[in-house]
Amino acid sequence: MSGDTVFRGATAVLPGGPVLADVVVGGGVVTAVAAPGTLSADEVVDVRDRILLPGAVDVHVHFRQPGFEHKEDFRTGSAAAACGGVTTVCDMPNTHPPVSSAERFRAKRDLVEGTSHVDHGLWAGGTDLPELAAMAGLGAVGVKVYLNRSHRADDPYADELSMPDAGTLSTLFRACASWALPVAVHVADHDQEVRLRARLRAASTTDARLVSRSYRGDGVLDALARVLAAAAGTGCRVHIAHASLAPVAALDRIDAARRAGVRVTAECGPPALLEDDLDRLGVLGVPFAFPAGDAEAYWSALADGRVDLVATDHAPHTRQDKAAGLDDVWAAPPGYPGVETVLPLMVDAVLAGRLSWSRLAELTSAAPARLCGLGGKGAITPGADADLVVVDPAATTTVDAARLHSRAGWSPFDGRRLAGAVTATYLRGRAIARDGELLPGPPAGRFLTPEGRARP
Repeated sequence: MSGDTVFRGATAVLPGGPVLADVVVGGGVVTAVAAPGTLSADEVVDVRDRILLPGAVDVHVHFRQPGFEHKEDFRTGSAAAACGGVTTVCDMPNTHPPVSSAERFRAKRDLVEGTSHVDHGLWAGGTDLPELAAMAGLGAVGVKVYLNRSHRADDPYADELSMPDAGTLSTLFRACASWALPVAVHVADHDQEVRLRARLRAASTTDARLVSRSYRGDGVLDALARVLAAAAGTGCRVHIAHASLAPVAALDRIDAARRAGVRVTAECGPPALLEDDLDRLGVLGVPFAFPAGDAEAYWSALADGRVDLVATDHAPHTRQDKAAGLDDVWAAPPGYPGVETVLPLMVDAVLAGRLSWSRLAELTSAAPARLCGLGGKGAITPGADADLVVVDPAATTTVDAARLHSRAGWSPFDGRRLAGAVTATYLRGRAIARDGELLPGPPAGRFLTPEGRARP
């Protein structure tokens, strides 16, 4: 059998598990998978002694465009994604202006066209049902719901994207269920969070641990109970964003709801930062830093399925933004850039024995593609897009913030040594990054819709 390119001799992580195989790519899709040495093509890529993964799908990124291009845009954010082995991203609506109408959705889609190095989808936001329906028609991958409100006055989108009350939330869930559109929820009880932050701030304005803990108060569990009840009552597919911004008890509550028939999934990023790291990082590691025991609980949940998928909440704040917390840790915005380091961190976890290669592919590729309805993504199988990542399990990676591609220019993982290395990334069969560097050529990313195929 012949095709454009054969990836020869890798351990390919297929839907049925890892196998030693040749993978043939033609016309941008996988055309065949067979035993090593049995397939031929015009070009041969020797990937012996390597792991061949499906390209990662990050369904929770903030590429800041439009309105905050001094922090990030699709060109820089997607370059970071490509160099880290992420071939598809779904961008959140809290830009300026926020994506809460069909007009704004079209404007954002058209603005980033031709600038992304990876394929991309867009989340919709807001509470206006006719506008949400129109955005669903334009190809929104889902609706993002915020139960919190910002603690900072310079967030121009907060009120427009936040749910004003439980009735509005249930009405939105019911509508999205009728449109077969998933709803991603930032779970919070804002009033309880404000009170908790005030108590913790009174205790210290320099201890970054307290900022991380302020997101995980009991109010989150109360809000989660309301969200799960609304999901059960409406049949809506609900996705819990950054489940690691909740007490560990939330994991079992989500799992119990799932077992009871509630259509709920949950995400978290690699729980790779500990509270002890904040002695060095300060606000650079907030809010995803955990007591050691909690981090282990999240790793276990990723392995056993209580957490369905990995997503980064890539938040490329500038150093100047974060510097607001030098004198008062409560003044800095939360989050950090993560789209370029997520797959290396997860590969390191596999090589440390925390996860299998199959579970890694499910968490980073198959499950996120299913959530957003992105047919043709998330698996190495005939007919799927040839989004492939080559990993050298015998190599090591040292995260070097100076070499990362996000406009933020920093990483809380700077200097961390990881087992394994992402050595090449392919988008629809075309090499777009190698050894941590973007390859020459125009951005080839396409706008995706839940119908599945990338638009030409």
